[in-house]
Amino acid sequence: MAADSAATSAAPADERLAYRGPIQRLLTRPEIGGLVGAGAIWIFFWSVSDVFGTTAGANNYLDVATSLGIMAIAVALLMIGGEFDLSSGAMTGATGMLVVLLVKDTGELGGLGLPLTIAIPITFLFAMGIGWVNGTLVEKTGLPSFIVTLGTFFVLRGGKLGFSKLFVDKVIVEGLDDAPDYDFWSNIFGSVWIRNDHIWDSFLGGRDVVFGVLATLGVAALAVGLMELSMVRRTQGDKPSMGAGMILSIAGLAAAAAGLIALTATDGSAANWIWSIVMAAGVVASILGYCTWRFVPSSGSSSGLSMGRGIGRRTGIGLGLVVVGTVLGVAMDSSNDNVLGLLLTVQGLRAILFGGCVIVGVLLLLGVARDSGDSPVTRFAVTALAGVSVAAVGFVIQAEAASRKYRAEFFAWMMAAAVVLLVVAIVRMRFDQRRQPDAEADRMGTLVSIIGIVLIVMAVATKLLWATTSELEQSRALITYRISVLYFFAFAAVATWLLMRTKFGSWAFAVGGNKDASRQVGVPAARTKTQLFMTVSGASWLVGTLIAFRLNSVQANVGDGLEFFYIIAAVVGGNLLTGGYGSAAGAAIGALIMAMSFQGIPFAGWNSDWRFLFVGVILLLAVMVNNYVRGKAEKS
Repeated sequence: MAADSAATSAAPADERLAYRGPIQRLLTRPEIGGLVGAGAIWIFFWSVSDVFGTTAGANNYLDVATSLGIMAIAVALLMIGGEFDLSSGAMTGATGMLVVLLVKDTGELGGLGLPLTIAIPITFLFAMGIGWVNGTLVEKTGLPSFIVTLGTFFVLRGGKLGFSKLFVDKVIVEGLDDAPDYDFWSNIFGSVWIRNDHIWDSFLGGRDVVFGVLATLGVAALAVGLMELSMVRRTQGDKPSMGAGMILSIAGLAAAAAGLIALTATDGSAANWIWSIVMAAGVVASILGYCTWRFVPSSGSSSGLSMGRGIGRRTGIGLGLVVVGTVLGVAMDSSNDNVLGLLLTVQGLRAILFGGCVIVGVLLLLGVARDSGDSPVTRFAVTALAGVSVAAVGFVIQAEAASRKYRAEFFAWMMAAAVVLLVVAIVRMRFDQRRQPDAEADRMGTLVSIIGIVLIVMAVATKLLWATTSELEQSRALITYRISVLYFFAFAAVATWLLMRTKFGSWAFAVGGNKDASRQVGVPAARTKTQLFMTVSGASWLVGTLIAFRLNSVQANVGDGLEFFYIIAAVVGGNLLTGGYGSAAGAAIGALIMAMSFQGIPFAGWNSDWRFLFVGVILLLAVMVNNYVRGKAEKS
């Protein structure tokens, strides 16, 4: 018996059940490539446009993203189920046109004069019927959904034009506000919130101070959650050492918050240097103090530097790219807005070369650090080198910048990124990382990570929902948010919950991966696919109704051709064209990427005629990045 027990304990663990850390699990998520792309595109257009990063700019690209995003999410659900709907764009125009025709006065060539309380449900039932027909035809005939919905597209497109000419003798129908109950339904589908009336200058230090505090606390909570999910927790140890670590962590967090707030609120070289040092010291002290308090110090041996597997060569290339990008950024005139051709000004070309070289160089250094896991010293040295490179570039930007947003805000975030890289290098070398699950630590880490994400979302919402007097004076624009933004976020949240937490979501993944196999295990494949088609039609009804209330009229060509943009947004967000893989949140992010691209190009003063070229490049890059990141994460 003892021998059996010994043999059992000595048996190697099943590699299929190997523990995966939070970063590795995150990299396997479908939307991670889109999320990284969204951040990169935002930073790029923020750097080349004075308007893009303001509230007025956010209002513009959020307004574009709402309708596109609602449809992209619904299309993504259908793509996960293994099908396409090429009639989705035409359906938005058809439902918007139908609701207007139903409420027109009976004297106008066939209008029914119905109240919106009746017209809106009828339009919804019409949309659901089209979705049911699409799904049923695909299942009953065995024809590809591409062919079936292409036929529906032409039927809807011809019907819109024909009925509008028949009933009103024009290609546009209007007069929605003539309905007797228009005011009630306008509050549901047409409400507008004017942000200029909500100014936050002084309360609690002002909006930007509150934003900085919430963002700092959110990032800190997220860091703590990731460490709890990644590191080996103390079970017993030196009590005085643990207490000192806790005190150091709290003091460091306070110093980091004070440094970040002061850094974003000041605009002077001396002040920036001082407060960046305070912030950096606070971050280092806080994280190292927390690790000393909570985690087991590393017990492994540290070997010397390793230059195998091309580490030295790749490190040199990464540093070279950072240096080349920095030299180009200093040499080229940042204020030159002369057009070179195509989309580019001198300023835009500088941003592309400078940012592209630096970002690729730093990413290459981080890749080297990841691949040198067998040598902790090498991993530490290369990660720290990446942090020093980011800090050096930040100081160059701070010295060269003519705009306050670079001298203070961007400089602050670059210093924060550099310090985080440095701290990560130290922590991974000094403390043991987990190689097996820990239920208690996983629960705590997940909870704290969620709290951090909520705080970051609150920080962003604070920035978007309130304005400052100086910001409004700078933008000189009426900044409004439409109720469609709320529908967009709500639709994304509900769709994500359906996919991740319900049986219907599991069925959608199953039928998209292998319909025949899913049938054999009891999945109602035909019903699931039909419901997915009806979901797309329901989203089209919502978007069409929002368009009708926004414009008070609908043209016959509304929505035609937009189905390709919906599919592109879903693919950019990490959804596979082959089905069985993807996410609703990724589709929402893809829509945001496209909206930022469409609005960022005119904000930057570029020729908008080339915007589709930009979208095509984004699509290709997004697909390649998603495939690369997912492949690397799954392989590791």
